[in-house]
Amino acid sequence: MPRGGLARLSGVSLGAALLGCALPVPGYWPLAWVGLAPLIVVVGAAATRREAILAGFIAGLAYHGVVLHWIYLTCRFARVPMPVSIIAWAALSAVLALNWAAAAALARWLSESAPRALRPWLWALCWTAVAVATERYTPRLAVDLLAYTQWPNLSLLQAGSWGGPHLIGFSVILVNAALAEAWLGAPKGFSGVAATLSAALALTGGLWAHGARTLLQRPAGMGASARVEILQPCVEQYRKWDQSFINSIFSGYDELLARPRPKAPSLVIWPETAIPRWVLRSAAVPEGSRWAKELRAPQLVGIIAQPEGDGGAANAAQLIAPDGKVDGFYAKRELVPFGEFVPLRDMIPRYVIENWLAVLDQLGDLTAGAPRQPLLLTAWGKTAVTICYETMFPRWARLDAERGARLLINITNDGWYKDTWGPRQHYRANQFRAIENRITVIRAGNTGISAVIDPWGVVTAELDLNVRGRLDAEVPLEDHFPMRSFYSRHGDWFGVGALFLALFAALRRRLR
Repeated sequence: MPRGGLARLSGVSLGAALLGCALPVPGYWPLAWVGLAPLIVVVGAAATRREAILAGFIAGLAYHGVVLHWIYLTCRFARVPMPVSIIAWAALSAVLALNWAAAAALARWLSESAPRALRPWLWALCWTAVAVATERYTPRLAVDLLAYTQWPNLSLLQAGSWGGPHLIGFSVILVNAALAEAWLGAPKGFSGVAATLSAALALTGGLWAHGARTLLQRPAGMGASARVEILQPCVEQYRKWDQSFINSIFSGYDELLARPRPKAPSLVIWPETAIPRWVLRSAAVPEGSRWAKELRAPQLVGIIAQPEGDGGAANAAQLIAPDGKVDGFYAKRELVPFGEFVPLRDMIPRYVIENWLAVLDQLGDLTAGAPRQPLLLTAWGKTAVTICYETMFPRWARLDAERGARLLINITNDGWYKDTWGPRQHYRANQFRAIENRITVIRAGNTGISAVIDPWGVVTAELDLNVRGRLDAEVPLEDHFPMRSFYSRHGDWFGVGALFLALFAALRRRLR
């Protein structure tokens, strides 16, 4: 390692770790605007490209190690041995850090002969391009979408409705890169970078001002509404499939549903895998069917569907009509590695699966649902469903909104993670999906956080983490955005555009 290399890598690691603290739970969002600057400084000053790549990898490892430390805790909750838990945490962080190494390598290469004023724009372009190129083909948890670091900034987040999350992330990396370039060029004066820094701040300020104006246009009155009831039973996940515990689970649901209500609901939502047994896709869950008839209200129930006909085993949801019959079905599209399927199962010794992955492998390998499934019909019209961490991936909500959904329901079971950062990271992603598509999002979690989020990203009703209860909320019937958003209609035009521009820049650099 070159002289001073350890100090530089330490600074890179510290900056990236602080950047991780911008996400929930700490929520120190201002750190996102400076946390990547040390990495960009080190990459720009590196003697070789290899040093630049190493700096990017170390930064990514530090960031994901902080943000995803709950992976280690979850493994320990599931009685996975400590060494294996550490390996799982470190391996996932290392795999996701490869994206950062790739972004650093590409930005360094393209910036070598570029004018100083252009380098911050190349960094933002390269970072966005790598994120777009890899978002479908790696075991991602999507926590490194830089837009997520700005979750408390509701005004800034409004930009997602026309540019998606990559527009916000582009702005974050651009400011970091402009600050880094100013630092690198300080001995030679600020000419050439002052305009870039001003442009970066102007872009961010413009996005924020536009969002603030959009929020001012949010109507104060709700208008006509329909009632939704969200069940948050707080079932202990690590006893859920214990036969001696099942009766108490259903008694808990009955107690929540029997509580007094001022008027009948238009929809009752049960959390992910609410029924701790295998269920036929075509046969209504008896417990949900009984309450649908008694309340004369549809029930959306999270189930584990057993193989039936052309459909394999699936993490799914049944919509049960007031007559007690199945009126809709959804199968999860984005499966969790080692939670819903074991990658390369045939290459993993059976001893490892039975002794180290037993809790995570209780259901065996599940089957992913088709990308385009029939939308459900509720009192609010066409309704889409996502399950668990599908909400972290913008493409699913956008696809459903493009097909006409005006309500999105995310059912989840974050009981696996207990009181860690994981549930809150998953929860806050729903605000982005609501804004990006100008759609109401309802979240129902076993242990929470359950909530209703309006198309501006405003939380209108919420039941906190690990609070057992029933969240009763009024959801407006009026659709304020019948055309949805620009982002919904035109897709991830900003991210794809950044990818093609980066490819063009790389081709031009190669030809030169």
